[in-house]
Amino acid sequence: MKNLTHLPKHIAVAGTCLSAVLAASAANAEISANVAIQSDYVWRGVSQNMADPSIQGGFDYAHESGAYAGVWGASVDFGGVESTELDLYGGWGKEFENGVGIDLGLIEYSYHGGDNASDSNFTEAYIGASYAGFAAYFYAGDEFDDLIEISYSYDFESGFSVATTYGDYDAYSYYNLGVSTELNGIGLDLSYWDTDISLGDVAGDQDAFDLVDGRVVFTISKEF
Repeated sequence: MKNLTHLPKHIAVAGTCLSAVLAASAANAEISANVAIQSDYVWRGVSQNMADPSIQGGFDYAHESGAYAGVWGASVDFGGVESTELDLYGGWGKEFENGVGIDLGLIEYSYHGGDNASDSNFTEAYIGASYAGFAAYFYAGDEFDDLIEISYSYDFESGFSVATTYGDYDAYSYYNLGVSTELNGIGLDLSYWDTDISLGDVAGDQDAFDLVDGRVVFTISKEF
């Protein structure tokens, strides 16, 4: 992490939706699409859209070999010229007969909307494993500290799912708790995000602190 006193530029500069992580192990290759509206686009505990709603969407390709690729975009605002985030990613994922899943890939985050928007571009490589609802990932990038993220999710027979995530950078850590369901083909998710960043970490800048303080995020989504 670069500098906690410049949150919109150095912490809150990216996001992605890896909806094809293990879908690539499906029996047949397929192309899918997704669209969503969020009350606030929060990525790793930090608002990416100045705490305003964000429109998002993408396409995924999953091959029976386990290979996958996708593109995902979102409206973003870091208090500057950036207005659109566009992520390109690809990798390989598989779930074995014993229930153990593995996943590895590469993500390119790019930003558009002004002459200097591309200065925020960066790349991350990741590797992860999952079993019985638990997952652990390691991310290494050319812009930020390495990240370790662990998560757990559980699906109830009633159609509701609960999930929690904890991530740790050298500079800060974050977590979220959420519940989701599907109603008439529409995905609904309510999540709480927070970080361990204090007001002092951002040099007393209340506007910057508001972007990393605890918040509830509501998401409406649809997959095709």
